[in-house]
Parts: sequence; C-alpha cells; structure tokens
Amino acid sequence: MKKTVLIIVGLVLLVGIAGFFQFGPGMVERSMNQIDGEPLIEVSDEAKALHETLTIVDLHSDTLLWNRNLLNRADQGHMDLPRLEEGNVALQVFSSVTKTPKGQNYDANDADSDNITPLVIAQLQPTRTWNSLLERSLWHAEKLDRAAAKSDGELLKVASIKDLDRLLRERSSQTPKPVGALLSIEGLQNLEGDLSNLDVLSKQGFRMASLTHFFDTDLAGSMHGMEKGRLTDKGRRAVRRMEQLGMVV
Repeated sequence: MKKTVLIIVGLVLLVGIAGFFQFGPGMVERSMNQIDGEPLIEVSDEAKALHETLTIVDLHSDTLLWNRNLLNRADQGHMDLPRLEEGNVALQVFSSVTKTPKGQNYDANDADSDNITPLVIAQLQPTRTWNSLLERSLWHAEKLDRAAAKSDGELLKVASIKDLDRLLRERSSQTPKPVGALLSIEGLQNLEGDLSNLDVLSKQGFRMASLTHFFDTDLAGSMHGMEKGRLTDKGRRAVRRMEQLGMVV
C-alpha cells in the first residue's frame, strides 16, 4: 500500500513538473500580453497612404523575453516580423528584460525578488542564464542574431551608423522592405556590479540602456524604486563609459 502511494505521488509530481515546463511559459505570456478583443477602428485610405511614406521607429518591445520565433506570425503577443512588415516599421528596438520585482507596481519596488528566474527555467533556456542577469542579456542578443541570420535579409541588426544607412538604403529599393533591429537594456542590473560588462554588452550589439528599470540599482535610483532617484558615483562612471561606447542612455 505504501509503495503504491509513493508511486502515485511520484507520478503526480512528474505530471506537475512536465506541465510547468510545457504550459507554464505560455500561460504567463498570455496573462501579460493581452488584447481587448474589440474590433480595430477603420483606417482611412488617406491615413494609409500617409503611413506608407513614414519612417517609423518603435522604441520598445520585450519579445526577446519569450520563447517563440520572431520570424513567424504568432497567435499571442503583439509583435513579430510579419506584423512589423505589415505596419511599415523601419526600426524596432528590442529590449532585454533581465529582472522584475515581485508585485511590480509604479509606486515602490525593492530589488529583493525576481519574477524572471522562474520563466527562464520554465522556458529551458541555457543554464548559464538561470542565475546570471548578464547571461540573460547575452542570450537575448544571440536570439536576435539567429533570427536576423535566418530572415533572408528581412530583419537587419543595427549596431552602427553604417548599419542604419544600409537599412534606409535597402528600404528604399527592396520589397519587402527590411526591418531594422536595435538592442537595448531595461536596467543595468545586468552588469552584475562590474562596469567592464558594458564593454561585453557593447560587443554583442547593445546600443541603448537605462540605468534602472522598476527598482534601484547601484548606479541610480528608479522612479518606481525605493529611493525615487539619484545618480551614484558609479552611475556617473557608467554614463561616461556608455558615451564612449556610443550607447544611448
């Protein structure tokens, strides 16, 4: 009898673990990336014509956080390459989210918890990303590089003025128009206390970063953190190095 109970408990645990890895990430994303389901407003022909003449830049997307193929149209989330092309987006900034606080809010968050770690594990990301915020950002850069390499030129990584000039030139002469992708960082907690990691991130193509996100770091205080602002001496050194590396603060 005791052996039977242990077997049943073991099977229940195995099913629970399998469910965590199989369904957990999708459930989390569907809960966070929601749409209201209401019909879209009708867009006039005049507005469509104007839209086609614009050079559109979107400055934020967390798509690299999730375990799905950027090149394929998705049935969850708000953004993928097919929809970027349909929306005439010229340049999309892809942010690297490495840590968010439990109970995240706009008023006051401490840095003592992390919502991203369970997601990283559930998505079966490389084990080096499980306990390292720096490695999470490097993994995001790798994912973007792979997507660009497999896109047949439809997704171009932008890491220099030369890359940007190429993007604009090819958008004026090719169909479909390529979409540019620029890497950014939401909060430099991924430096893991070491300013030399700015150079590591720069070498992987990151060209934009905020000193904080929803909580304070050793560089600055977040407006959503506990200190409500300040720039530390270390933060000043970080800003100077970012300027030297050509990174947007």
